[in-house]
Amino acid sequence: MSAYEVPIVRGSTESRDFDEVRDLISRRYVNHVPRLTGSGHDFEFRSRVISAGDLVIDRPRYLARMSFQTEPFPTLLTSSVLSGRYSVSDGHVSGQATAGEVILYPPGAALDLVLDRSDQYVCQIPMEAVLRTVGRLGVSPDSFRFDAVTPISAAAGRRWADTIVYLIRILAAPGETGIHSLMLTSLIETAAATAVTVFPNATMTMNYVPGPEPSTPAAVRRAVAYVDAHAADPITLEDIAAAAGVGVRALQAGFRRHLDTTPMAYLFRVRLEQAHHALQAADPSVATVATIAHRWGFTHLGRFSVRYRSAFGRRPSETLRS
Repeated sequence: MSAYEVPIVRGSTESRDFDEVRDLISRRYVNHVPRLTGSGHDFEFRSRVISAGDLVIDRPRYLARMSFQTEPFPTLLTSSVLSGRYSVSDGHVSGQATAGEVILYPPGAALDLVLDRSDQYVCQIPMEAVLRTVGRLGVSPDSFRFDAVTPISAAAGRRWADTIVYLIRILAAPGETGIHSLMLTSLIETAAATAVTVFPNATMTMNYVPGPEPSTPAAVRRAVAYVDAHAADPITLEDIAAAAGVGVRALQAGFRRHLDTTPMAYLFRVRLEQAHHALQAADPSVATVATIAHRWGFTHLGRFSVRYRSAFGRRPSETLRS
């Protein structure tokens, strides 16, 4: 192994000893207080872990229903749930994940975790890499935070799951006993950048609501950011609420109070403005009003024309030809 290579360490554990598992998890992550919430006679723990430097991918499987109270995690951890159910709460934000979903452990806060016979991939990366990433986006480490524990969308969750698969393939390649330090740094930076684009955080709420709106809550800003980024997609009110990390009724109330509109009315306005810009920029010899309207979610051309004229004082065809 060269001087630039970092050893790849693999390990596995199987145990029915509750105290042994508690000590193992405390050494691997942070001190915690576990408690069996179901029958303890069938308790079983299995784990396969692979690590290189500060990058750790663990596959813990608990054949039990359990709850945990943990000390604050100094690193960034996520769980990609393969089976069972998992929930995380820090007292301010909370969420749960089932098979095929992912969830974040908010760093720097004591957590309450609940699992029900779960099988998962736990990824651990250093917070320093995350803070370097957000620094490049203009957010200072002191003001950075994650605002929710679940991804901004199902597609974002799949992106994180794909990233975990990629990390595992690199670290678990047959015959590899080490990884070049440059490659390891690249993997950690990739994971950090992906996490910042997947889980709601301070970088997503900067400058999304124009004008002096310091009182606009983070959930509304997350919803606005999500709509701005996904206006061309067939998103629903439930999608917007999930991206904001709140329920539908809470989101509607927040929009009425702070933006004097509704989430779907805001989505309509964004789509109409995007269609307007597209008509202004289009080549009338190539594009049509119908294709641009359909691209921005307007399937009924007559209603689109009426609403467009009401908003901009002219017909869409006039804008296209101008």
